Amino acid sequence: MSDFFSIDHYFFTVLGYAVSYVEFIGTATGLLCVWLAARDHILTWPAGLINVSCFFILFWQHQLYADMFLQVYFFATNVYGWIFWYGKKPEHEPVYALRNPRRWLLGSMTLVLTVLLGWAISRLHVWWPQVFSQPAAYPYTDSLVAVMSVVANILLARRIWENWLLWILVDIVATAIYFSKGVKFLGVEYFILLIIAIMGLVRWLKTYRKQAVA
Repeated sequence: MSDFFSIDHYFFTVLGYAVSYVEFIGTATGLLCVWLAARDHILTWPAGLINVSCFFILFWQHQLYADMFLQVYFFATNVYGWIFWYGKKPEHEPVYALRNPRRWLLGSMTLVLTVLLGWAISRLHVWWPQVFSQPAAYPYTDSLVAVMSVVANILLARRIWENWLLWILVDIVATAIYFSKGVKFLGVEYFILLIIAIMGLVRWLKTYRKQAVA
C-alpha cells in the first residue's frame, strides 16, 4: 500500500490527534456527500464515490471489516444513484414513504442480517488469518451499522423519506464506535452527519407532507 493511504501518514494534528490524509479526504467528502443529499443535489453521488474509496482503505487498517465490506456496496449504489438521478431535477421529484408492512419487513430483515453478518465478521481472522491478522473490532455493532446503512442507502436512492431515520440511528451508533476505536476525526464527522441527517429528515418529511395535501 502506498504510504499516502496509510493511517500513519499524517496530514495534520488537532488537539493532539493526528489526522491521516486518507481519513481527512474520506471525512471531507463524506460530509459533502450527505450535505448534497439533504439538498437533493446529484453531485452527492460522485462525491460519495471518493468517500467510500477512502473509507474502504481506512476501515481495513482499523479492523472494522463490516464497515470495510460495506464500502464495496456503497460504491455500487453510488453508481446506481447517479444513474437513477441523472437527467432529472431531484428537487422537483416526489418523495415517497414506506407502507407499514414494508417497514416491519425491513426491520426484521435488518435484525436477522445483523446477527448473521456479525457472526461471520467475528470469524474472519480464523478463516483467513493471512488477510485479517486481527479479530474484528465490535463485530455485531459494526454489522448493525453496515446493515442499516445498506437499507438506508437503497431508500435514499429511491427517494423514500424514512432513509433519514435510519441514517440518524447509523450516525449515533457509528459516532460511539469511532470515538471508542480512537478514530476521533471520523467520530466528529459522524456527529456532524447526525445533525445533517436530522436536517434531511425535516426537509424531506416537509416535502412529503406537502405532496399529500396537494
